[in-house]
Amino acid sequence: MTDAVATPDLIPPAAPAPPATPAPSDAPAPTDVPPPVPTVEEALPPDRRRRYLLLLLLFGLLALVIAFGIWYFIFRQPLRILPTLDLTTPPSYVSSTYGLQKPLGVAVSSDGERIYVTQGGGDQATLLIDRAGNHVATLAPASDVVARSTQLYVAVNPKTGDVYATDRSAGAVFVYAVDGTYKSTFSPGAGITVWQPLAIAFDADGTLYVSDAGGDYQKVHVYAPDGTWLRDLGSAGLFAFANGIGIDKAGNVYVSDSNNGRLIVFDKTGAELGRIQRGAADGDLGLPRGVAVDGEGRVYVVDSTGQSVKLFRVLQEGETTPAFQVRFGREGTVDGAFEYPNGIAVDGRGRVYVTDWNNDRLQVWSY
Repeated sequence: MTDAVATPDLIPPAAPAPPATPAPSDAPAPTDVPPPVPTVEEALPPDRRRRYLLLLLLFGLLALVIAFGIWYFIFRQPLRILPTLDLTTPPSYVSSTYGLQKPLGVAVSSDGERIYVTQGGGDQATLLIDRAGNHVATLAPASDVVARSTQLYVAVNPKTGDVYATDRSAGAVFVYAVDGTYKSTFSPGAGITVWQPLAIAFDADGTLYVSDAGGDYQKVHVYAPDGTWLRDLGSAGLFAFANGIGIDKAGNVYVSDSNNGRLIVFDKTGAELGRIQRGAADGDLGLPRGVAVDGEGRVYVVDSTGQSVKLFRVLQEGETTPAFQVRFGREGTVDGAFEYPNGIAVDGRGRVYVTDWNNDRLQVWSY
């Protein structure tokens, strides 16, 4: 009998253990987003952070200054425009252009780059000079128009840039281009056959004003921008050689009645509004010549025998006399002094130009 062989029990292989499950936690599951990077301000210590912010502020202010400078030089705007402008503050003397011969009238482009000056002495040429006083051109009519021109006062048309110059002896107003080239002779209209044009001015719309020392009586002619005669200012016996005209924003017209020693103000229809009389007080006049009105409401009147420029406020509603503000200049030959000043003009940048007749120079003042 064969002994039975014992065999081991067949035991199936154990199943693989399930993966371990982490214990639950309140922490969020990790992601691929990197941790936030601190800003420059957060990374810097507090004292360096303050310096950094201050530096940024300074760069911002510098950028504003540069931007304003670019705007200013492109558009040539006056820096003097302030909400609370003090009319009692006179301009300050800046410079003079010498070598002129008894300068009489002056006109200037709004940017101050072109200055036109008439002369009563020497060859009596009318000059175009630049801001530095350099001679650019001579304004003279064509030889077949008049053999010799003695031009007294000039004005710049704000709409075209053309320059108008009066010649009393020739009985003409000559018109020039911006560069001084002769263009034409202005026609006073069919109703005016003989005239002696003296003072001349334009308003902002291009309306032309010309004083006439001839005819049946002295008056100021008013012409539309197209040259059409509109009306006359003044009446018989009112004027005795009007040497200056200025127009304010309201259209009021300021005329220096020179030989009567007064300034007369008219409205745009020709009605008289007020006067400044001859006298010895600060606000009175002696021998008024050139007149100019700026965009800030200041009326400048050259008092030739007073050796100064007197500054008034534009006439206000209900007033009969423009309010006197201040005067500038004195008699003498030093800078800022006058010897019989005559003509005056203002540009759009706060500069005032005065012909200093007996000192043979053009003075520039500025705010």
